[in-house]
Amino acid sequence: MTNDDKWRAYVLAYDIEAPQDEVEEELYRIRADLKHRMVYEQMSGGEAHYFPEAELDAQKDELVEAAIFEVKEQRVLKDLAQKLSIEVTPEELLAEGEAIAKRQGSTLDEVKRFFGEDFTLLERDVRDRKIRVWACAQ
Repeated sequence: MTNDDKWRAYVLAYDIEAPQDEVEEELYRIRADLKHRMVYEQMSGGEAHYFPEAELDAQKDELVEAAIFEVKEQRVLKDLAQKLSIEVTPEELLAEGEAIAKRQGSTLDEVKRFFGEDFTLLERDVRDRKIRVWACAQ
């Protein structure tokens, strides 16, 4: 089982509600994104999607599952961040900034211009990753 599979199972088993209104909003966003991608694909010479709404309707159950997971995942991350008091150190933020620079073939200064001198815009991503690692080890 991959860590992604472990995380997915952890989130789905976690005792926290995914409010219906939030699920519906997320489902709307997912459908809009997929429809946009279908139209773009067709316009750029890719696969033709003559009836994108019908295609999306055919995937309804899968899209609802995805929406529930997305809503629940954010609530689980927030709940665990509070319960576990996960801290992100300046050294971890710097390491993440360096990793981004390396992956992008960029410099640390360019990454700082985007994420801020102290990388505060990366803090949530690093914290969420630490939570996922913790959860997968459970």
